[in-house]
Amino acid sequence: MSEMLGNQYFLTRNYSMAAATFSKVYARDPQNLSVRKRLIVCLIQTGELEKGFDLFYELVKENIEAITKTDPIADDCPCSELTEKYGKILPYEENSSDLKLVLGILWLYCDVNKSLEFFKQLYLLHTDDKRFQEIILAIENYLVLKNKS
Repeated sequence: MSEMLGNQYFLTRNYSMAAATFSKVYARDPQNLSVRKRLIVCLIQTGELEKGFDLFYELVKENIEAITKTDPIADDCPCSELTEKYGKILPYEENSSDLKLVLGILWLYCDVNKSLEFFKQLYLLHTDDKRFQEIILAIENYLVLKNKS
């Protein structure tokens, strides 16, 4: 399976086929940032949220700019359409950690500050999960460095 085929599936928003293809490419080349970024989106769209979060967490710790420097047009990132789809948290969803996690991940591709808000909410709900705290610190450090330049 090739990255090009995965990209075709991704462009047509066939996330399940893209995820299957990108997973094979990732297994052969785990340093491929383009595949990793797209695989994260595919996994959360196909219901593999924990797997997508694990990959996201690793990438944030390793190279947060791989996600924050995403160009929505050049990278054909569907995050703005997906955040619009999921973005309105209704009162009965206020305590949905899964929804907040999806939004926290997706927003990092397009708006770092909104992503930070969701990860802070998640940390308040799950203070025992240190991944949220580490992601918050990574985002805050990124923002400090970005504001200095």
